[in-house]
Amino acid sequence: MATHWLLRVGDGDEFKSASKYTLWGMDSHKPVNANFLKQVQPGDLLWFVRNKSNGKLLGVATYKAHGKRILGPIVDLSKTNEELGWSGDMKTDIEIKYEDLYDLEYCDMLTGIKGQTNVRRYNEKCLLDLPAEYERIVKYSRAKKI
Repeated sequence: MATHWLLRVGDGDEFKSASKYTLWGMDSHKPVNANFLKQVQPGDLLWFVRNKSNGKLLGVATYKAHGKRILGPIVDLSKTNEELGWSGDMKTDIEIKYEDLYDLEYCDMLTGIKGQTNVRRYNEKCLLDLPAEYERIVKYSRAKKI
């Protein structure tokens, strides 16, 4: 059974610009992020949440893998912040790869999640039953699979 994770993505602009590459970035030095990286498994579901929005969902995708970002002095093996459309203060050393992204920005789905935690496992404090919502999104919704 897939684990559902909620990931904060700031105001959502960087998330949208990087979504065409089906990746998100993370700072592995933050303890909560390091814990996520140890526990997440292929097939888990990633729910992307806008900050300061009562937990508004911007998208949901299936986790594939993660790895180090490789930005070298001569050759970049990973996409640069500029290529991803990320602001200069976006500090990430890990790429989170996903697939089957559904755009939920206009579905007005609010989780009610508050707090500063960048990533958290879904629990009963969420106002939405995410496993049930995901089934409906895939089966019935007009959410756009990107």
